[in-house]
Amino acid sequence: MGRFNQEIFLVLLSLAVVDVAAPGVAAEPYELTENDVSDISKMNTSDVSLFGIKLGDPEDKVKEKLIKIKIPGVKVEIQVVFVMLYDKRNLSNTMAGVRLTDGKVDYIFINQRFAHLSAGVFRLVLRADSLEDVRRLLGKEDFAEDQTTFARLNYKGGTMIVVFSGRDITVEFNTAA
Repeated sequence: MGRFNQEIFLVLLSLAVVDVAAPGVAAEPYELTENDVSDISKMNTSDVSLFGIKLGDPEDKVKEKLIKIKIPGVKVEIQVVFVMLYDKRNLSNTMAGVRLTDGKVDYIFINQRFAHLSAGVFRLVLRADSLEDVRRLLGKEDFAEDQTTFARLNYKGGTMIVVFSGRDITVEFNTAA
């Protein structure tokens, strides 16, 4: 009976070690309005959420978290496959949103009008004055697309994109490039 207890103890001990070590290996969840993550290497695009909505979430969760619940200072509007969020102080342009494809969220975006609600590194990115500021905050991009009217910096294999167009800055999170 002693050997059986020793084996159970070893199994439980190894599970405890895995449980303690695993959080350091996994990426941190990142709520755009709450978490103060300053190093994007510690997050995965799939862990990014906008008011509790993450990539891959079903349409029912979007209805529950964004449409039914009133978010202070935010007006929500549905436009075809997009759920758009507007700042109630200035309803002229969207500040964030999600896209639903086949009943699931496959795209999240925020722009400089969302900066006052965002936390961490993205608050600074949305207030950046230049591409160099964005690169200083996020690091060197995987690849870039420079056009006459805008620049597109691709991070995390293209699942996180910063679009810089003059004073307009948009950060996009998607499931696939």
